[in-house]
Amino acid sequence: MNISRFLLLSGSLLALTSCDNSSPQATITTSWDAFKFWVAAHFMPSSSNDIAIYLPQELIKPEQTVTGSYLASRFAQNIGDWSSAEKFVNDILDDTPDNFDFQRKAMILAMGSGRYNDAMNAAKTLVAAQDQGSLAYILLTLQSFKTADADKTLALLRGIPQDGIGEFITPLMSGWTFALKQETNVNGLNRNPVHLYHAVLIANFLNDRATLITLAKNDFTVLGLAPDLLKSLETIFIKYDLKSDARKIHEKLIGYDAAQSSETLTSLPINSAQNGLAQALYDMGSMLYTGYGDSARLFAHMALYLNPAHIDARILLAQMASDVGRGDEAISIYQKIDTTEKPVLAIKIQRQIADLLEKSDKTDAAVRVLKKIVVETKDIPTQIQIADIYRRHDDFSNALQEYNIAASMIGDPIPKQYWELLYARGMTYERLKKWDKAEADLQAALKFEPDHPYILNYLGYSWADQGLNLPKAAAMIKRAALLQPTDAYIIDSLGWVYYRIKDYAQAVIYLERAIELMSFDPTINDHLGDAYWQTGRRNEARFQWKRALSFKPDDEQRKIIMDKIENGLTVPEAFITTPMHDVTAANE
Repeated sequence: MNISRFLLLSGSLLALTSCDNSSPQATITTSWDAFKFWVAAHFMPSSSNDIAIYLPQELIKPEQTVTGSYLASRFAQNIGDWSSAEKFVNDILDDTPDNFDFQRKAMILAMGSGRYNDAMNAAKTLVAAQDQGSLAYILLTLQSFKTADADKTLALLRGIPQDGIGEFITPLMSGWTFALKQETNVNGLNRNPVHLYHAVLIANFLNDRATLITLAKNDFTVLGLAPDLLKSLETIFIKYDLKSDARKIHEKLIGYDAAQSSETLTSLPINSAQNGLAQALYDMGSMLYTGYGDSARLFAHMALYLNPAHIDARILLAQMASDVGRGDEAISIYQKIDTTEKPVLAIKIQRQIADLLEKSDKTDAAVRVLKKIVVETKDIPTQIQIADIYRRHDDFSNALQEYNIAASMIGDPIPKQYWELLYARGMTYERLKKWDKAEADLQAALKFEPDHPYILNYLGYSWADQGLNLPKAAAMIKRAALLQPTDAYIIDSLGWVYYRIKDYAQAVIYLERAIELMSFDPTINDHLGDAYWQTGRRNEARFQWKRALSFKPDDEQRKIIMDKIENGLTVPEAFITTPMHDVTAANE
């Protein structure tokens, strides 16, 4: 394909946010499909007459094409493999070295892969060619800023094209460059919450109380800043005895639990102008994280270019790697974070690594990581996480053992802070058919959280399934359904409680609704089959039971369903029990 024609067809796909708002699973549904797509995209015959025949003794490699390299790069970027994406773009540049679109793409991919020298070299080439985009100019300005040459940096700032990204970032870079000269100049930082926030950080860094008094006239509580950022502003205002302004923020933060916050303050307070601008770049990346992942990745790396020790930028990159299923890469990023002087953060990161290992089906490795933490720190949430892993993998005996260890670490009685332990252990007791203990734990959890829909549902369903406390069970599940009207499991429970009180017509209504919400669950299909049978719809009942079998129920449930298909509902209802959905696992 002619390169000019191809570029006309691809057009805006070469933009900075070319992959933003896209899902790598949108067109590629399995790893095998992905592999076939990659092969088809990257190795394309040079003409329709070329046929590649693959034999064990001789593999014929079709000609590599510009189109194939471009599509392979796009695919690699979509799945988060920016290093490979850059390689494929460089393959194109080997054949078309003067193509500025691909030079810009290579620069973006190099920066987003952490190859900063390659990105800067590409930026120099683009600026020399008077490229119209702002990113190359921004990167060279950052390079100058990193050398602490404030005058050169200010000169370069004046040359940044004022497109969307240039217009946003130039005031931040300018403010921190003046801070590099020990001068307060925040006049341009008044257009949005991030600008105003950094105006305060700059004034604080320079110990400029007069500027802080002026900035404090802004009502920061209505700007939509995250609680962590508001907390940092409160701390700064208190430091400079701006009590009324600090109090206003404090009132906004009532109910905010700093211990449960994100890690957005791990790089504060700012002790250099370079770290200040790095924080500004990170804040931009954090803001773009939802919906504009590629741009967020780029700004996180720009922050790390200025401050390699920026913890939050690494955490953000690890989260983004995890989001696209690159667990090993995420773990590698987490392991590079220095937590020597941050013991609380060290625990959080190790727990996150364990979560990634579990998602990669490395359950034993995940448990080993967590048990090491417990031995070293006696951290109770980590001990509970061990039990949760066993429960999610249906190893209820080990789960119960680990929950009981956590309970002994807490002491008796278990306080409200750990109501989730009671809920999870209650579910575990129920799965082990130790109902008396399950009921006690679930009721204790419900006492702490009386309007928690999943506790209401689990306890109510368990009662209904045993024919116990039916009026109370029905009221609890109705309450849960009001709180979570689109949760298929809760709507299924509501249908099942109507079934248990023999209101089969109402049972059908709610069970059909549950099927609409989640059509591939064996238990919901099984329940609807039962309700159809009781309303005389025998053929439809058998159809639902057969559907339930196709969705792989466990062995015990399969045996019961097969008997119903063969014989109908001949077993007395009092002896028909069905498994409870683990809604905690489903919503974790």
